[in-house]
Amino acid sequence: MAEIVKELTVRAPLERTWSLVSDMLAFSHCIPGCRTVTQVSETEFDWVMEAQVLRTRRTIKARTRTHALRAPDHAEFTGEGRLFEKSNYYKLSIRGTTDLEALSDAETRIRFAGNVEASGLGKGLIEKVASGQLDDLFAEFAANVRKRLEA
Repeated sequence: MAEIVKELTVRAPLERTWSLVSDMLAFSHCIPGCRTVTQVSETEFDWVMEAQVLRTRRTIKARTRTHALRAPDHAEFTGEGRLFEKSNYYKLSIRGTTDLEALSDAETRIRFAGNVEASGLGKGLIEKVASGQLDDLFAEFAANVRKRLEA
């Protein structure tokens, strides 16, 4: 899947926004389909998520690693995971960045860039479904972020 770039602006100061996006346990509540996140080490987290693939819900398990965490405006992460089928699974590779920009004392732009790649026989299908759902998932994610920051 090609690199995906999404941005949103929130009515919250840079420091408060950074507090949310750099705290994976709090941030996980904003991600659609996230069931659990467990901190494994200072930089590693295990995620369990559900995703709609065609007409069925699938479980995704992934471990992410933070490679750069430069407060208050930049983070880089990678991850590997599996999307489970009844008798099979597909490997997923995740890579991304989060960048924040203070637009004023009370407003911050959040920019997410990255990609998720599937491997195996279902690679094309998984990537096509994921890209087709991206706009709806991001809209739900953005609403969740705003709810937590702007309340």
